[in-house]
Amino acid sequence: MAERKNVTVNFYRLESAVDTFYQDMDFKLDALSAGGMDFGFFDGKSCELMFKIFEPITVSDRKLYIVSLIKEKIFLPVWFNREGVVQEAPTEGGSLGDVSYALVDPEKQALLTLSGGFGPSASAFSDFARWLTGDSAAGACPIFINSAYDQVTNWEIFRKLNLSIEAPASDFVGNVLDSEIGENFKMLETLSGLKIDISVSMGHGKGSLHKDAVKNFIRSVMEENYAGKLKIMGKSFEEQQTAELDLYNARLKHKTEIVIAGTHIAPDEAKATLYEAYQLHLDDIDAAYKDFSDEE
Repeated sequence: MAERKNVTVNFYRLESAVDTFYQDMDFKLDALSAGGMDFGFFDGKSCELMFKIFEPITVSDRKLYIVSLIKEKIFLPVWFNREGVVQEAPTEGGSLGDVSYALVDPEKQALLTLSGGFGPSASAFSDFARWLTGDSAAGACPIFINSAYDQVTNWEIFRKLNLSIEAPASDFVGNVLDSEIGENFKMLETLSGLKIDISVSMGHGKGSLHKDAVKNFIRSVMEENYAGKLKIMGKSFEEQQTAELDLYNARLKHKTEIVIAGTHIAPDEAKATLYEAYQLHLDDIDAAYKDFSDEE
């Protein structure tokens, strides 16, 4: 029986200081796909991941690639039946895993991912891009409406940071709590909580939070994509009026519904959803690409 599920397509801009990064990615994705080597394994930040490349979408004179990442489940579900039998899920010859999909446009330096309770996040696709091209410094930054992220990262003074995060899945422990910035959220694990709200500010005193630390923190939170709220208050110089920006609300995203025919999202289902979002927001993708090119 088909099931309808609400999903969000998130838009990211691939970033690299290496001039040939995007050409290398395009070449290697095409070579792997066409050469019968359309799947394999690589080491992500916290675990081994399997990648699979599907038939690309040809647009004008370039290709858009549909890639899935699969992560083995840490805690396996049980198998049960109507007779009351409960036992370990059969995994002979393989493993159970979580799957997520992305659309990659190397020419426009764009990455579109699906979120809504699926597998590996955008940071895992960044790991894949780094592994694929050999550029260890590459990454992905969300595409924002009205350049909100650029405004915040250009501030020199940070007065307040409000963050709300939820940890409904066990993956949060391995992916976030064990990361460098995860030390800030250890109380969740200590108290067995699932949600935490953090507010850090300068209070009534003058000055700024640690500028570089705040910028690194913001980038990590946005890349991992686990927060529900991230509001920043700051300004460019002391005499300027303090502004507040909600970076999560400012992200470019596309909410839609996907019909799942089986027990998981099939490649064709993900492909149709991602490509539709790509077409609807191509102007925003082009604008982000132009802004990034102008910076260079």
